[in-house]
Amino acid sequence: MKTCKNCTTRYTNKFNYCPNCGAKWLDYRLTSRKITAEFTERYLGTENVFMRTCITLFRYPEDVINGYITGQRKKYVNVINFYFISLTLFGAHIFITKTVAPELLGLEGITINSKNSAEYITKIFDYMGFITSLLVPFYAVAAWAIFYKKKYNFVEHLVVFGYVYSIGNILYFLSTPILLLTSINFFNFSSFTSILIFILTAWYYKRIFALSFWNATFKGVLLTTLSTLISFAIMIIVVIIGVIFIAYFSPETLETLNSNLNGKEL
Repeated sequence: MKTCKNCTTRYTNKFNYCPNCGAKWLDYRLTSRKITAEFTERYLGTENVFMRTCITLFRYPEDVINGYITGQRKKYVNVINFYFISLTLFGAHIFITKTVAPELLGLEGITINSKNSAEYITKIFDYMGFITSLLVPFYAVAAWAIFYKKKYNFVEHLVVFGYVYSIGNILYFLSTPILLLTSINFFNFSSFTSILIFILTAWYYKRIFALSFWNATFKGVLLTTLSTLISFAIMIIVVIIGVIFIAYFSPETLETLNSNLNGKEL
């Protein structure tokens, strides 16, 4: 008899998978080769669960999202893993673009005299995935307010936008060769991606809640407007707090910034 290492269910030796939770029986020592093989099998190989998740999110998003919310864990990549994989791919997109064609990120105007500005802008791009992640809770709050009659709580709306933004990050990565070949500016492509995220969001909620086309469109516009207002208000508060913090702990930084701005005006 075997005892499942995940749920402790006892089952016969003739099974290689737990009949209760579906976990595979593993009895070998971990090596780098084994870890690589497991990752390849699950995300790129025979199970191909990552690709299946991506395709289903475009065709039947309610199957992935409602499945995860109701307890389905094996058929698709869960939202947390999926989001962190997408952040890794987005980071690869930024790194490749910054290395091969930094002008596409708007860095071409930076001179030696503005070295500090270059460092700040580079840091912003390095943490762009984290920065955009901060917007997800605001969208979830807005969705929770707009779809309050649908009985989804805040965390469940957070799952929806976790998958939405994951797809956006993956599209950034897949677009890398196209952007490099066509020299499309990062910010121009970001505008296109924002429109696509709006469409994806409306499409997801249409499928999840079985909304009509016009209802989904209206709710999508309302959701985007409300979440933008919320995030903009939070951003203003953060900027004010940041300025106060800098003014108190590093007033010379504000003086330098003010001098640079006055110099540009002249």
